Amino acid sequence: MTTLAEAVATVGPGDTIWLGNFGTQLFAVGEELVRQDIRDLHVVLASGGLLLDRLIGAGVVAEVTFTHCWNAIGPAPTRHFRRAWQDGADIRWHELPMGVLAAALAAAAQGLPFAPVRVHPGTGYLTDDWSGGMLATVTSPFGDTTVVRALPVDVAFVHVDRADPDGNSVFSAPPGEAVAAAQAASRVVVVAEELGLPAGVRADLPGLFVDTVVVSPGAAAPDGVPGRYPRDIAAYTGRTP
Repeated sequence: MTTLAEAVATVGPGDTIWLGNFGTQLFAVGEELVRQDIRDLHVVLASGGLLLDRLIGAGVVAEVTFTHCWNAIGPAPTRHFRRAWQDGADIRWHELPMGVLAAALAAAAQGLPFAPVRVHPGTGYLTDDWSGGMLATVTSPFGDTTVVRALPVDVAFVHVDRADPDGNSVFSAPPGEAVAAAQAASRVVVVAEELGLPAGVRADLPGLFVDTVVVSPGAAAPDGVPGRYPRDIAAYTGRTP
């Protein structure tokens, strides 16, 4: 076990990091990255939202792989993201469908160079290269197919509801791609709302994948966590109480 500051301090410039789970944004980790002035990161998020917007605005991001970036509440947009995209900021963008991102992580977890995927031909993922070079077509004796490049992760910060000191963890909601990200990562930090597992509860993420545990109640705020605390609507709409 360690502190959040110590865990974030293991991240170095140029690292690829996974942040949070789909639907749960680890704002505490993002703010610590900003506080420690860690730059030039490849940030991977299943759901970008206000956390990705914050990291872009703070100059943390050199490369990003994501499925979307928006304010789920509104009306305040993700201004830093929008400005960087439209103005051609020096950021390498990789936008992928959710299932394709999961396949890229799974390929890395299995030590494969790529994974076959299905991408709708009527979208810009293929015609306009929204993926930023992560998609290609390969030919085999069995036919042609679209593939996604494997996405190995240096450090995965995974949000969990509970964890024991060995890293055995349970989620409070469906984890999305978090387990695949942990399997694809060289180092895994679980950020838990609470320490300890009830007797007889089976871990959703076994401790054998986990390198260290951080106990940080409220780590997702102002986002919400089912069964713990609600999303701060005022923060998402840009209003103060």
